[in-house]
Amino acid sequence: MNKLMPYFRLMKKSIILIIVITLSIVITNDGKEILTGFKHSVFENVHLIFNSGIYSTTALLMFIYGIYLSYKKFNVAMNIKADRKSYIKASIITMIGIGVVFSIFTVLWSLILKFVVEAVSGKNALVLGDSAYFVNTITDFINSFLEMGTTVLYASSDLSIRRFIMDILGQFLTLFAFSSIGLLLGSILYRLKKRTSIIIFLVIPAIVITLGVAFSIFNTDLLMNYVAINFVNILWFIMNIKIGLIIKVLTIIISLTCSVLLLKNAPIKEYAHDLI
Repeated sequence: MNKLMPYFRLMKKSIILIIVITLSIVITNDGKEILTGFKHSVFENVHLIFNSGIYSTTALLMFIYGIYLSYKKFNVAMNIKADRKSYIKASIITMIGIGVVFSIFTVLWSLILKFVVEAVSGKNALVLGDSAYFVNTITDFINSFLEMGTTVLYASSDLSIRRFIMDILGQFLTLFAFSSIGLLLGSILYRLKKRTSIIIFLVIPAIVITLGVAFSIFNTDLLMNYVAINFVNILWFIMNIKIGLIIKVLTIIISLTCSVLLLKNAPIKEYAHDLI
């Protein structure tokens, strides 16, 4: 643990900063929505559907933090003390720690926000997000889509400790997956030459998107028929909890493994670009 302490101290300011930024964004966005009379919220099926910014905000910032640890902070840490193994361990531990804090905060914030919105609006409120307290089942989703053309979330009456813990665990896996992907992306950018990075992350995606748009324009009927035929299967795959958990766990394992392989022998920034 003593070997990790210098790196924990190095990350201290960035950890505090990411927490402050998250709180500021979430409180500002959700507070503004409440104060402006739920301007962007939707009232459907006797529920006021409130879209909180906490889910997208925490996920995005965890992703950015992962990139920051590998692309930016790694070189600083190596110039202080070139103990790659300890730095990688410290990075993963901080990602886990922030993920746990954000997961607990997300669930509590969603629950508190539901009660606040109900008190202010006088209506039954649903917080739109990943929280198990406000999830929709696949049957509800399909029925609401077919009947009204929109997605409606149905509140769960089960507010047990087990659901609370499972909700936190699910949110933690989501955030840890995002930070792991960020760590991997930062590691790749750190090791690749700038020209190679531009080709891989800008040129190739631009070509793929262009071809995809062209295909959809000239084959609209074919694409729509495929989506219509496989609609239920696609929804089931996307919303199946077990599949989602498997994808998150595999994402974490693969991303962290690749990140470690890229960073464990990585030199300082001046000599880092020794791959493609």
